[in-house]
Amino acid sequence: MLRAAHSGADAPYLQDIGEHDLPDFAAISPELTRGFRGLRLWLPLHLHGVAAVRAALDEKLDLTGHAYRVLRAEPTLNVLGPPQLTTVAFRRVLTGADDAAEDAATADLLRRVNAERRVFLSSTRIAGRYVGRISVLNHRTDRARVDEALDAIRRHTAPG
Repeated sequence: MLRAAHSGADAPYLQDIGEHDLPDFAAISPELTRGFRGLRLWLPLHLHGVAAVRAALDEKLDLTGHAYRVLRAEPTLNVLGPPQLTTVAFRRVLTGADDAAEDAATADLLRRVNAERRVFLSSTRIAGRYVGRISVLNHRTDRARVDEALDAIRRHTAPG
């Protein structure tokens, strides 16, 4: 069905496709050498309109702001700054510990939260230091799921 939908793409710059043992992406999708990433934006805009897409983005930005405020209030965490879009970066704080110990504690926090398999927190390195990230990107993510992630973070940073 994909080949039937996308066959007929014929252009001089596609002439070499059949000469090599490589997949012909043009025959099964609107892609040639790169993913058609614009479709991910065009389709929702086309189907739902600008107002709906704007409302969805505003919701994710509001949820990110909520996560930022909650995490910033936690004395066991260092939030690296206010979010610019939909990601909040944070580190575990240990009194009197060096960077390596806090890196390990942050990694352990993420490992324990992710081991519950209810939410997924990602990580990165900023200025060489390990940081956790809560990113509110999925269209299904709502306040209850963000609160579930925040509760898990608090639970795994609580003393005892």
